[in-house]
Amino acid sequence: MKNIDNTIKGLSNQQIMLLFLPGLIFFSSCEEFVDVDPPRSEIISETVFNSDNTAISAMSGIYAEMISTANSFTSADMEHFTGLASDELLTVSSSATHQEFASNDLSITNGTNTGSFWGASYRYILNANKMLEGLENNNALTDSVRSVLQGEARFIRAFSHFYLVNLYGSVPLVLTTDFEINNTLSKSLEEVVYDQIINDLLESEILLKTGFSFGREERVRPNRGTAQALLARVFLYTRNWSQAEEYATRVISNSEDYSLEDDLNRVFLANSREAIWQLQLTEPPQIRTPQAFLFIRNAAPSGSQGVFLREELYNTFEPGDNRQVNWVSTIVEGSDIFHYSFKYQNVTEVLAEYSMILRLAEQYLIRAEARAQQGNIQGAQEDLNIIRNRAGLDDTPANDPSSLLAAIEQERRIELFTEWGHRWLDLKRTNRADEVLSLLPGKNWQATDVLFPIPESEIDNNPNLLPQNLGYN
Repeated sequence: MKNIDNTIKGLSNQQIMLLFLPGLIFFSSCEEFVDVDPPRSEIISETVFNSDNTAISAMSGIYAEMISTANSFTSADMEHFTGLASDELLTVSSSATHQEFASNDLSITNGTNTGSFWGASYRYILNANKMLEGLENNNALTDSVRSVLQGEARFIRAFSHFYLVNLYGSVPLVLTTDFEINNTLSKSLEEVVYDQIINDLLESEILLKTGFSFGREERVRPNRGTAQALLARVFLYTRNWSQAEEYATRVISNSEDYSLEDDLNRVFLANSREAIWQLQLTEPPQIRTPQAFLFIRNAAPSGSQGVFLREELYNTFEPGDNRQVNWVSTIVEGSDIFHYSFKYQNVTEVLAEYSMILRLAEQYLIRAEARAQQGNIQGAQEDLNIIRNRAGLDDTPANDPSSLLAAIEQERRIELFTEWGHRWLDLKRTNRADEVLSLLPGKNWQATDVLFPIPESEIDNNPNLLPQNLGYN
């Protein structure tokens, strides 16, 4: 796989130098790496992992890359393009890349699919693997710092594999930086990838600390609650209802660190009480999150990317839902009305918001679904009503497992719209994509579209990735 191979090669010079500088981006373009020799682990260990400060800076560089680079699913591409692929967003852009996602007619050469989803995921994984290899049996660092960094690296590896397996199905499981091994990997079965994700997160839960001291009291580095939150989601996706409930409860019960914001306009602020994990911009002159830039600066019809909410989504809000009032805004152009996501509202010169990755409201919805699946009607209603009441709505009338599950799906659609591909992944994991998306105008929907294609360039460089996902030539 060229992206994986080239990323590893690039760590031998440019990236290692950047690791000394806190907050710089742990990344350079793949094209720059083609002729660079494979990394020498002894150089990495001598220059980066010989002190707490430089090792912490190396980890900080991974987060800086995740929020700062253009081809990165953590820089609003996940919200943007899975929103187009699902029933959340429309676009006025004529770009072939945008239109392919909007019509569910992805080509195997689609640049966003190749760079922002596949390529970025494996960059994060390789950076995490480099950290883990450098930290293993390392006596230069203090035990507490080494443990936390190992926990963070395992979390990033699990987080990235989670999105890969949900976007593509069976994918290569990359657990080393050895490019000769990685360049010949075959796809692992989904259950094998999930087993590794769970193992990494369970280990991460042990290694990481509670609270936010390692992030200087900001919620910008994963902690124990972050690992538990992703575990709750992973167990939900793998239909392990009891474990999903248990891990969501661990997060919800930690009221010292997390609580729902009463004011919906405070949810996405930097260090919101609801935030479990956020990413912070580190590169001036960027003063707004990628999400605010996408949904506000590029709101249809004037924006170059022109994204706006589908009427199917806008019309499904219940009367009196304060989320429609606070989290949706409107542009009128002649006789046309465009509604757009307004969860992120800051476009001033003050960086008041961070990009939200994981938040507490999702944990209530995870637990509600897990409880409903186990027949705990009252418990599921209680969790669902906490989210509904916060939005100004009455308690749910749903009172049996079937109606409750439908109500929870609808609540997830409204509460988590344009966040992290939740709607796209929910339709996929519940086998509802065919029923919902085949009816939408402008879509060339086929059942096989629930998975994105493996990029052509990856298969060309590693035939072991065959077969291509069904439905793609």
